[in-house]
Amino acid sequence: MDEPDPAARATSPHSGLRRATTERAILDCLAAEDGPLTRAELARRTAISPPAISEAVRRMESDAVLVAVGPRSGVPGAVATLYDLAPGTGVVVAVEINRTVVRSAVGDLTGRTLERSDHDPPEDGHVVAARLHEVLDTLAQRWLGHGRPVRAVAVSIANPVDPATGRVVELRESAFPAGVVSTEDVRGVDPSMIVLDNDVNFAALAERDHGAASGTSTFAYLYVGERHSVGMGLVLDGVLVRGARGLAGEIGYLPLGEGTGRFRFGEQIAAQGLRATADTLDAEVLAQAGRTLGEAAVAVCATVDPALVVLGGPVGLLPGLLAHVEATVAELAPREVPVTAGALGETAPLWGALAEARRLAWENLVSARG
Repeated sequence: MDEPDPAARATSPHSGLRRATTERAILDCLAAEDGPLTRAELARRTAISPPAISEAVRRMESDAVLVAVGPRSGVPGAVATLYDLAPGTGVVVAVEINRTVVRSAVGDLTGRTLERSDHDPPEDGHVVAARLHEVLDTLAQRWLGHGRPVRAVAVSIANPVDPATGRVVELRESAFPAGVVSTEDVRGVDPSMIVLDNDVNFAALAERDHGAASGTSTFAYLYVGERHSVGMGLVLDGVLVRGARGLAGEIGYLPLGEGTGRFRFGEQIAAQGLRATADTLDAEVLAQAGRTLGEAAVAVCATVDPALVVLGGPVGLLPGLLAHVEATVAELAPREVPVTAGALGETAPLWGALAEARRLAWENLVSARG
């Protein structure tokens, strides 16, 4: 019987699958670490043989996916080379747009934040796209100068966003009019690597992954901003609920208390007049606002049964407000539900957006190796 052709064995589908699996394991391992790793460390963490790791590292170096960044220092034994993602794998960018500020952050694909900046807000709702383009173009040009192209972009905006169309939804009480910005306003990036979403949704995802709701699969994130800016991000079984038209969590429309307006709850919050920058806080106003917010939280607790309520936003994090919300929920909710302050502060939407941009870019890089 003739021996199998060695070349045929080398090009079998199984060997290709093994190569792809090894490369993906290396990428996943680097993503889980805060810093570069040696080939021996990659072999131990992935439980893949050292020869297979070494061969994969050589391929990925040749393809400019990995780069040697220097020797491992401070440990006994032979000097080993550290490997990290190559600069050419690029960066990801997040931009948060609201009425008071435009925030931006740049990160690499392994989770490291490289830059964080604040920019002037758009002068009015009709120049949002121009402001976004200006910020993105400045960041893209600067990082391209370092040999690091932008691979994915996430934009957070203080409006609902229709998940089916990716377009901003305008409501009577929205921060910006419809059509102010879309994914088409992000140039030079693959359209599949761009995401536009509501700021409260991004904040809820950030608190789920790295904040006060970490380890909690079902929770409600209650956001309270200036004036009538109030919303809720709902995460059920680990999944963010956006609704059929992106309006899930628009609790400003809850018909709580007196009045006949359709934005009754939002108007009640606005009437409290709380400001994140206030020098002094009236105790009675704070108590009333906490009671009103707590009643909204109770309505959500009775509807979706969250394991936790997270209070966030610039006004939501005012000192003393949490205690009144907590007391109201304890009094009125059908069962005990913990209420806690958000851990990521006012910038939670920015960090949620950056994580989503990173996820898109990472999935694209990993799938390209298979």
